[in-house]
Formats: sequence, C-alpha cells, structure tokens
Amino acid sequence: MDNTQDKIIQATIEWIQKDDYKKLSMRKLAATIGMTTGAIYKYFQNKEALFYQVSIVLSRRISEELTIDPKVSPQNNLLSLAERFCVLIKKQPKLVNFLFFNPSLDEFYQHMNHDFKFYDLVMGLVQQVNQGGISDQQFFTQIWSFIQGYSLLILKGVADYDSQLVELTLAEMIGGIKK
Repeated sequence: MDNTQDKIIQATIEWIQKDDYKKLSMRKLAATIGMTTGAIYKYFQNKEALFYQVSIVLSRRISEELTIDPKVSPQNNLLSLAERFCVLIKKQPKLVNFLFFNPSLDEFYQHMNHDFKFYDLVMGLVQQVNQGGISDQQFFTQIWSFIQGYSLLILKGVADYDSQLVELTLAEMIGGIKK
C-alpha cells in the first residue's frame, strides 16, 4: 500500500473511532484529509471497497492485540480472547461495531476468505477445541455468537463482564459437543 492509501485508511479509522461510520461520505473524508473526492476514488472504487480495506487493517490490528499464548490451552486462549474482546468493545465500541457490522463485510461472511486475521485467529482456536459432532464453521458460529452477543450486552449496560459466566459457558459449549 502506498502512503496516500494508508493516509485515507487511517483517516477513515479515526473517523470511525469518533463518529458513526454510516455518516462518513467520500466527500467528508476528502475534506478531512485535504484531498479531492476524485483522488480518493483513484484508490478506492467506492465507499464499500474502502470500508473493506479498513476492515482488513482493523482485523489485523485487533488480532495483534489479542494474541494467543502457545503455552496455554486453546480453551484458555479462547476464554482470554473473549475477555479481551469484551473489554475492547467497551473501550472502542464504534470501531468494533464497524468491524463486525459494516455492509462491506457481507461478501466475507458468505464466503469466509482469509482476508481477516482476527477471524483466522478465532477459527484456529475453534478447530483445536471442537470435539466433533458439528463442523468447525458451525462451532465457530456458536462460540462467536456467544462472545459477540455477550459483549454487546455489556456495551449496552444490560450485563457486567463476569469471567466465571464466560468460562462456564465456553466450557459447556466445548464439552457439550461429543463425537
């Protein structure tokens, strides 16, 4: 990526951290970074293409923050990842909302390519703890639905983070699947 493309992506991330990504237009972004709208379109075909690239960058950054410890069991790494994700959504709610719900990700969710490091990180742990009975993708969906749903409840103030609840729920999910 060249510097101009990086500058556009970074400005988009900064916007998302402060405001709703749905309010961002290419015109507003161009004005923010002192470019013309046409110059941005030179690098990104449309807002969806920009958002997709921003999502890839954010996924990489989050996966670097939420590293796994090879000395710890995959189940404990998954538990740690869930905890750190719940903290992250509380600290960076707009960014996490963008990363998982912006419309540019529809294609990814339908085909699950390897553009997103965070997905690969979680899927790697899921593959290690899945005891069979359902596919890794189905098991990922179960675990991720819990982690994401629970973190949204925390964000909305409906629940407080309870490490024992997360540990128990993940243990039941992992132990509940038998060959």
